[in-house]
Amino acid sequence: MEVIERKGLCAKQYLYDIITKFRRKNPRASIPATAFPEPYLIIETENTIIDDILEPLNNHGLTSHQTQNLLERLGGIIEMGQRVAKGTTHLRC
Repeated sequence: MEVIERKGLCAKQYLYDIITKFRRKNPRASIPATAFPEPYLIIETENTIIDDILEPLNNHGLTSHQTQNLLERLGGIIEMGQRVAKGTTHLRC
């Protein structure tokens, strides 16, 4: 994460904020407290997932602005998938 921050691709806190916002909107996306025996494992798992998401972005040389746009588009795709699964595909304005 530090390398990605140094290169200006994306701030670690920004990704944490996106994940937190996503979890607030989608409670089922939260990892239950009982899923792991120790709290540090949850943090380590989250960091691993974030690193795995950012690795291809870094490999393709995206700027922080491009990364932000891509992640926002991905969030829209996820939301649309949820609407389709629920049978409601109407967009909110």
